[in-house]
Amino acid sequence: VVAGAGVKYTGAVLEYEPYDEWGEEGGLGIVRENSRVLAEYVNLAKTQGADIFVAPEYGVTSIKLHQVKGDDLFSLMHYVPDPGFLFAPCILEVDSSNIEAIRTLSCAALENQIYVIVDMGEASPCNIDTASKNPFGNAIDNSYDCPESGYIFYNTQVVFNRNGTVIARYHKKNLFLEPEFMPGTEPDEQAVFTTDFGVTFTLQVCFDIAFLHPGVTNIETHGIKDVVMSTSWVDILPFIIAPSVQNGWSRGLGVNLLVSGYHLPELSKLGSGIYRGFSNMAHDYVYDPESGNKLIVSEVESVASVSGKSPSTPRKSGKTSLSPKGNNSIRVRGSAEGSIKLGRDHLFLYDDLSEFSREILVHGESSEPHQAEVCHQDGLCCSLSYTSTSSLNYTFMAYSGILVEGFGVYKVYAQICSVVWCQTEDISTCARVDDQLPENDEFGPFTITGNFSVGHVYPMFLTRNLTLVQNDLYSIDGNGYTLTMSTEVPTQSLMTTGFYARWYQRDP
Repeated sequence: VVAGAGVKYTGAVLEYEPYDEWGEEGGLGIVRENSRVLAEYVNLAKTQGADIFVAPEYGVTSIKLHQVKGDDLFSLMHYVPDPGFLFAPCILEVDSSNIEAIRTLSCAALENQIYVIVDMGEASPCNIDTASKNPFGNAIDNSYDCPESGYIFYNTQVVFNRNGTVIARYHKKNLFLEPEFMPGTEPDEQAVFTTDFGVTFTLQVCFDIAFLHPGVTNIETHGIKDVVMSTSWVDILPFIIAPSVQNGWSRGLGVNLLVSGYHLPELSKLGSGIYRGFSNMAHDYVYDPESGNKLIVSEVESVASVSGKSPSTPRKSGKTSLSPKGNNSIRVRGSAEGSIKLGRDHLFLYDDLSEFSREILVHGESSEPHQAEVCHQDGLCCSLSYTSTSSLNYTFMAYSGILVEGFGVYKVYAQICSVVWCQTEDISTCARVDDQLPENDEFGPFTITGNFSVGHVYPMFLTRNLTLVQNDLYSIDGNGYTLTMSTEVPTQSLMTTGFYARWYQRDP
């Protein structure tokens, strides 16, 4: 493969429910079991021809990390070598619980000759005493004042190459209710790595997707077309649903996005996928409270940024695979063979839409076209032309201003033009999919246009069954900051459609 040429590689992303039972071994028992299971999925991904494997945020530690302190917290943390050393932890013979997972996963990458991206809690020594305990010999970390423990903790994505060598280490910059960790201070380039098949990737973790750094900046500064994301998502209706945001971000930026998600629907965590915003727009994803652990293996078209060798030919492509049934099924300790938790609860959080401008749309009788227009602050106006034969309530809404997320902690500046299904004409009933859903109906065809103040505009299109509408069923056209979304056919069971723009520069 030569630089600038098209290249196809095979990506594998894992929807994973980490083991989190605190037993006699404490944190070591958790990281040992999760790294063992993740290593088995690395092997499974390789048997399906994958070149690169992605594990979720907190996939090694579990979110149990937020419930422990002191030595218990430290037992979940890992030393991570400086990527400049080009060191493979697999060969380390030291015995320490704080290298257990990084050694296991380095060996999995080496044994399977595959790129592996994992997320872990990193203990970065910040004084001479703790630095002497780090088997990798990293320089003393002086990014922050050194805490009493002698360590600065980071939420860290680690990249192993096919030899198990750590070639990139990214400290999550945009933390979401994670008081144990400090935000990364390194330049965005630290999140970039290049593979032997010529494709350059940038990393990001969960809430990073809402901000400029590191992903958007690396895409726009370095022309990167492929992004690897580990997440422990939280769904907030109607706009912040994992596959909707991830697909829209991929499409809006014209990049491929490989997402591995933590599976715990009871805490609003689910969704993993491969979104091909750079290539053919088709998406392979899982978003199902009942899915359990699921590996998605799929081919991705990209462009080589440097010359490299051709990637392996996929043995099976473009499909979703469960862990294999039968004797070689991948089991997590503490789960009974064949047992399934039935009817898992899926927690939804809801945004406050009370400040949105809105117009309740005409209930359809005929196929005659209707028009609607709503405006809000900053000169934002959204227009809609549509036909509808539905008797359900749809509201067309516009908003430009601060949205408060994360239980009132984080403020982001956004501009939104959207049609949303509501149970009644009361805006507080919009997108309430956790109640009884109405019968299937059809809305559209429609055209939505918004005149935004910024260029970072992301489409969204989701049904009440919480499935994505295929990207090829709607077109997006832009003229400067004015964007239009159109469909040619009616949409079944629409929940949310339109645009979500981010005005990063106006974040408080």
